[in-house]
Amino acid sequence: MKSSYHSKTDAIIDLQERGYDHDFILNNECLHCVQQSQLVCPDDFEVTEAYRFDGKKKMCDNYVIYAIRLLNNDIKGILMTPYSTLTKGLSIHLWSKLAAYLK
Repeated sequence: MKSSYHSKTDAIIDLQERGYDHDFILNNECLHCVQQSQLVCPDDFEVTEAYRFDGKKKMCDNYVIYAIRLLNNDIKGILMTPYSTLTKGLSIHLWSKLAAYLK
């Protein structure tokens, strides 16, 4: 695990090389694992790493990459989301879990 990366691409490649090979997307109250077509509630995963990338020109270029591990099996994957998504339409439970890593 690195403390930081130069780019989003570097972070994603390193995480994939370390077994984070599933893709997650936000879905209001939970995460959706694309490869498994599975909804994952906040209590069923942990964030093992998180990396912030601040855009140099526009706020829409600000992203967070989360390394996600499901608690009930061996699935690990990546959630990449713009900051702005974290403030729109998420349940308080999911938001509080993800926001805890935005220090």
